[in-house]
Amino acid sequence: MKRPRGIRLSIRDKMLVSFTIVIVAGLLSLLLVSIRITEQNVSRIISQDSVQVTKTMNLYIKQYFMTKNMAMDAAAFRSEADGLVKELSAAVGEPVSVFDAKGGSLSALNKSLPPASGDFGEALRGSVAYSVAGAGSAASISLSVPVKSGSAQLGVVNMVKGYSDLHEFTGRFLAALRWFAVAIFVLVFLTAAWLANRITRPIETLSRSLGQVAQGVYEPVPLRGGHDEIHRLTRVFNGMVEKIREQIATIERERDALRITQAMSKTFFDNVTHELKTPLTTIRGYAQIMEENGFADKLFFDKGIRYIIEESKRLNDKVVQILAFSTSGTERIAYRSEPVDLTSLIRSICEDMRVKAGKYGIAIRCEAEEGLLLRGDLEKLREMLLNVIDNAIKYGGVDTEVEVRADRAETGAIRVRVIDHGPGIPPEHIAHLFEPFYRVAGDKQEEERGSAGLGLAIVRTIAERHGGRVRIRSAPDAGTTLTIELGGDPPA
Repeated sequence: MKRPRGIRLSIRDKMLVSFTIVIVAGLLSLLLVSIRITEQNVSRIISQDSVQVTKTMNLYIKQYFMTKNMAMDAAAFRSEADGLVKELSAAVGEPVSVFDAKGGSLSALNKSLPPASGDFGEALRGSVAYSVAGAGSAASISLSVPVKSGSAQLGVVNMVKGYSDLHEFTGRFLAALRWFAVAIFVLVFLTAAWLANRITRPIETLSRSLGQVAQGVYEPVPLRGGHDEIHRLTRVFNGMVEKIREQIATIERERDALRITQAMSKTFFDNVTHELKTPLTTIRGYAQIMEENGFADKLFFDKGIRYIIEESKRLNDKVVQILAFSTSGTERIAYRSEPVDLTSLIRSICEDMRVKAGKYGIAIRCEAEEGLLLRGDLEKLREMLLNVIDNAIKYGGVDTEVEVRADRAETGAIRVRVIDHGPGIPPEHIAHLFEPFYRVAGDKQEEERGSAGLGLAIVRTIAERHGGRVRIRSAPDAGTTLTIELGGDPPA
């Protein structure tokens, strides 16, 4: 059973509601306590004033009869009622009325009839009492004081006093207190709203950023001032976003590299299949015909044997080149590190290759600077140089010259340049020459002179394993220059 969804409040709204409840409860408590204390103070003031008035009236009554040299009894109290009213009213500053012990009026100057309030009845029973009548600015008290002579009660003196000034002051004070409470509430509420907004704004920003992360948008949150928990949380979030972005970039690079590797692998295997299929097809064709004809046709038999031997040799060369390429780029196969005299090595290779170059009327001119020493794998370097010079012979024009130059560059690296004067290479093909099995479309010269299209791929791999690089500069009808740069620090 699903629970009913209630009102969804944001953190800011919850904070404001909580602050509002606390503030209202606090201010209401303050107002109630203030009103209670004010009422107690007013009651205390009235009580103290009543006590003082009672003492004053008793003192004036005694002094009055002493001044008149009269005994203080019921008859004298009745006969001097008018004088007492005048004296007492002047002394306390409020109208005073005099009554006998039964509550009857004794003076024509009395301002009121016997009051019906409880204080008058208490006075007739011998106790001083007062009561409050009215409210607000019309509030007044009725004070009744019994007049006694010894144990006999002569009568009651009643005074009605207004406390409008006191009540007006109290009312103004309470009103000011209420307005002060309202002002405090507004100020605290606005402060709470500002604080809640300041605290929750970064949280809202983080929430939006998390929503963007869920949608694949990884943007960091701008850092605000301060070093509180929100600031630290923002820094942690930005660190997480940066890590995610780095991981995504790494994954994308690896994905792209994998796609390139897969494409190159497919091309590699397609080319390997094509390169191996052609000689195998030739061998199989001649073998089948020779099986059918036997030795009947001696000329065809000899021709078939010759083709089978040539295609077998060609197939063997291709397999050897494929194996050489696969091992040259394998990091697990360690290269030897030994002192190599590159000058002697280049001169020796050039001398060996002059025989093959002579078949095509090509001359090899070798210019190798003395003292070109480095540490490396002698056999791998020999293989690299053989491939480069062999390529120059394959692509060089008939009756031309191949130049092999070796010197030390200004950077300290050993620089080997092999220059042919063949037809050159179109610019759009140069970037692909180091790809395995890549050959310029329509060029039959390479196939005629024997190549599997792996030479330059092997050259680059060996050069890179020796900390070097390979560059090619060529143009149609302008020949080709291949440059190899190798680290050239002499061996210790």
